[in-house]
Amino acid sequence: MHKALYIIGFPSLYGGAGAELYHQLQVWERIGMEIHFIPTQDDVQKNPLYSEMAACGSTIHNAFDWSVIPDGAPVISFCNQEFLNSLPEIRQRSRRTIFVNCMTWLFGKEKEAMQRGDIALFLYQNENVKTNLMPRLKALNDDANIRFMSFRPYFDDAAFPFMGKRLSDWFGAGHISRQEDDKFSKDILKIYEYFSSPIEKRGFFLGFDARSQAKTGEPPAWIETYHDHNDLSQQEFYHRCHIILQPTDTTENWPRIGFEAMASGSVLIVDKRGGWEQMIEHGKTGWLCENTGDFIAYASKMAWEPHLREDIAAAARERGRKLGGMEASLESREEVFYSLDQLPE
Repeated sequence: MHKALYIIGFPSLYGGAGAELYHQLQVWERIGMEIHFIPTQDDVQKNPLYSEMAACGSTIHNAFDWSVIPDGAPVISFCNQEFLNSLPEIRQRSRRTIFVNCMTWLFGKEKEAMQRGDIALFLYQNENVKTNLMPRLKALNDDANIRFMSFRPYFDDAAFPFMGKRLSDWFGAGHISRQEDDKFSKDILKIYEYFSSPIEKRGFFLGFDARSQAKTGEPPAWIETYHDHNDLSQQEFYHRCHIILQPTDTTENWPRIGFEAMASGSVLIVDKRGGWEQMIEHGKTGWLCENTGDFIAYASKMAWEPHLREDIAAAARERGRKLGGMEASLESREEVFYSLDQLPE
């Protein structure tokens, strides 16, 4: 098995692929991988995780310096547009190229790379997404040497302390996402307004700006909005939220906020589609909604039945650990890296 891994991009504490990468590094270290970063940002020294990555023994190369890639070394990137743009150059150094698409749809550059045969292995966090996207990619290039695999992403819940019993004289509901308008249902304010609670309601939107407001309208005074984690930390957000009331217009892949909420004890009330359907056991570890009325009904139920909410939160915590635990992730990752030896050089 290859022991050196070249990562195109750099981890981050918050937000999508960068945070996904940050958690997976722990798995690779357990396997004994030698980690090399080739950043796609010129000022990577300013990244909050730069010192941590250097201190743990990772090698951080200059940005966009493909010349450091040894012949035939495995090269991986998580949802990085610069990786897709640079694949023709990277492939001159190694044909063991791995792309992790964290979305449920194909990038234009991803399709172009498939047509050229520039990606050797497509990796997915979600088996259903793989099943959906694989035939669309194979229609562009039927090379049997191009491989498709799924893996179990690891989630380290240490940074998200669990809160079972929440002693407050108000009931908190929250939405957390990027600020893009499709992350919000047009009915979100209606849902927040119409769900009932025996005590005062308070709302929190973490990830909200002019784009979001253009979709939703102006939130009422009892809903506090924050642009991003610099204004309100994710941990404080979950601390305030008894429930994550999250109607959207998107289909999520394998949402990391699900793991954050499960670890924190905030009960998930989300759309019945995408990765949520695999992550949540309806009525046991959260609630899956098919329409506006479902969101209102389940949010009200959680406000009026605190003991049930606490039971669901506890069950969800265990569910999250089962789905994103180290052992399951180690097993699937070892399978992926052993398969690299079978890829053409």
